[in-house]
Amino acid sequence: MPRRGCAAVFASVASVSDQKQEKSDGLVSGGVMVRTVVESGSAMGVTTEQFSAHVAHAVPGGSALGPLGRLAEEHEFEPDRVLTRQFAPAAHLFLIAQGTVRFQIRLDEGTEELDVGHRDAAWTSVGWSGLRPPWRYATTVVCVTPCRALRFEHAALRAFFRDDPSAEVVFLEMILRHAWSLLTEIRSRIVVCSQTPANFARSLDSEGEEETYNRAPPPVLDLLRRSAFFELFSEAHLRALVRTVESRYYCRGQPIVEQGSRVPGLWVLATGRVALNYRPRLDADEYALRTISNPGAIVALAGLGGVEAHTVSVVATRDCTVYRVVPGVAGSVGPGDEGLANILARRLLWLVSNHLRAGRAVFISRRFDQEKLAISNVLEQSCTQLSVHSPLHRLPHLLDSQLTLGDAFAVIEAMAESAVPLERDLAQLCGDMLGEVRREHQFFEALRRVYHAVRSAPAAMAPAEVRTLCARGFQRAFQHIRYVIEGAEHLPATPGHIFILNHLKNHEYNTLPNNFQLTLDSHFVSSMVLEPRYGDGGVRVVRHSRGTEYGHQDYYDRLGHMSVYTKESDRLDETKAERRARLNAFFETGGQYLRAGTNLILSPEGTSYWTEESPGPFKAGAFRLAATVVPEPWIVPIAVANFDRRVHSTICSVLIKPPFKISQAIDDPSNPAQMQKFLTEFRATYAAWVKEARQLALDAR
Repeated sequence: MPRRGCAAVFASVASVSDQKQEKSDGLVSGGVMVRTVVESGSAMGVTTEQFSAHVAHAVPGGSALGPLGRLAEEHEFEPDRVLTRQFAPAAHLFLIAQGTVRFQIRLDEGTEELDVGHRDAAWTSVGWSGLRPPWRYATTVVCVTPCRALRFEHAALRAFFRDDPSAEVVFLEMILRHAWSLLTEIRSRIVVCSQTPANFARSLDSEGEEETYNRAPPPVLDLLRRSAFFELFSEAHLRALVRTVESRYYCRGQPIVEQGSRVPGLWVLATGRVALNYRPRLDADEYALRTISNPGAIVALAGLGGVEAHTVSVVATRDCTVYRVVPGVAGSVGPGDEGLANILARRLLWLVSNHLRAGRAVFISRRFDQEKLAISNVLEQSCTQLSVHSPLHRLPHLLDSQLTLGDAFAVIEAMAESAVPLERDLAQLCGDMLGEVRREHQFFEALRRVYHAVRSAPAAMAPAEVRTLCARGFQRAFQHIRYVIEGAEHLPATPGHIFILNHLKNHEYNTLPNNFQLTLDSHFVSSMVLEPRYGDGGVRVVRHSRGTEYGHQDYYDRLGHMSVYTKESDRLDETKAERRARLNAFFETGGQYLRAGTNLILSPEGTSYWTEESPGPFKAGAFRLAATVVPEPWIVPIAVANFDRRVHSTICSVLIKPPFKISQAIDDPSNPAQMQKFLTEFRATYAAWVKEARQLALDAR
């Protein structure tokens, strides 16, 4: 028996009948049989009744969709049913009347599909990427709960809209409302995963760059002709839009639009650069999403395409010119020309698709640290349209190593000026996705410069001068990371004291080409805490490097640091007398530095741990040293957290606690039992401080 169409219910709700017919449509997915209910008056009939009410009351111009009913099929899907498969040819579009669906992306063959969103709103649209080239599904969509839906064939929809363009505009705007809500969801996820405060992004954006954007903007018509967004508009349409344009100039730091405002129009960037910032709630802070510098890019829109108010705030990060286009007042361009509203709706669908693709890729790269695969996925979605000679195809390979990341950014910058709109857009998108990676790479390059500066310092330069050179280099490097320091008021007024910290492991991402890892926590304390306060970063007590690590030892020796042997150093075959002499030499040298007014920095653990495990068991060396020096130095405890993370996705924290003297904590430092009791209790206290430091980082988000 043929399937009954739904035309009657779109136009008017059919009367409920006592008879109903059911049959299987034979669709099977993952072993789940999907049943199509064809009936007059069954529970599935409510689907079409609800949709009829929805388009009549919630969709502007919804009455134009009445004739679409004959194209719809009613379906009921069980949990785990796959509705669309990523990259598969888009055959159907679904409107989910009831139920929850999950959106997934597979980045590479053999990898797990990653969850990039859920929707349970009535009339969620699924498979709408088939409404535009390349006519393939962008994500895999799976039913989480039982779902009731209407299913349309894309081929039938395209044929219908060719005959009735006005209905296409109404339908696309309904789809656009859903698409913008998906974009809002993914932006909220990005904020949770990588909360980059807008003020921090602005400070990085302004650093070390000269103003080069204060130039005359291009003529409006020329800009629209070059814009990827307007590439399908006819010359007549472009000239009609030009008549609506309002040109505005903004100074660096000036807001262009505020999130939630309802000023209508399309904001087209002519010159300069802007930042898009997002506020997940009215009472929340703004967080940076991306920057845009591509002339002709749409940086804001409202009052069209299902967007009533601006979904993000836009602020100028360079002096810039922005053209505000108001399509609603463009008027007709003549008989026989395809309607401006139709083209605009299709281009808005293209725009939100690009934003969603970018948002999901950024979310994946930040949530799962999969930048390379995220870039590969973005390029794969456009590979059939991108020239095989495009340098963009090299990006996934250049992202394989820190040593070729600079080449990757060079490709992106070159393609941002490409004459091919697709290459320009993809370059901008990849640049946005890699914004945090670029910052991390700048940090890595700064580490390389510091190491090279220390190793190549002239032989005549004293160690104290090299330490100053090193501290200034690290101060520049740490400008590329997010950090918070608390408790600076506890620092002694004069130098000559022992600063202790819980020592953290280094993330392998910061390993230099010679396999050396510059310890970030101790260098931070030296350059960002001690050097600004005392004019010198102090002398560190470091592990004596193994023989195979002679390059490491040369670095520390050049800085004049003190080396001690630990279980991670080469084994020493020495007698008890030799060991005692070595320890006495350590106490004597350390005492000389302290009495001369030089700070010492060391870790009581003697090795490094992850933040969650820190601190490890304490050794007595630092405290025994303090007990041998006259006058007795202060011991300044510093708790650190998150220096063992990738810097692009964390906030490092430093918590300075009140200083104390070992004579205040223990009666007889030479008594092994008293010292061990102190070390055990002090480690427990320190563990609480490390938790405070971790919370300090969380509160700084």
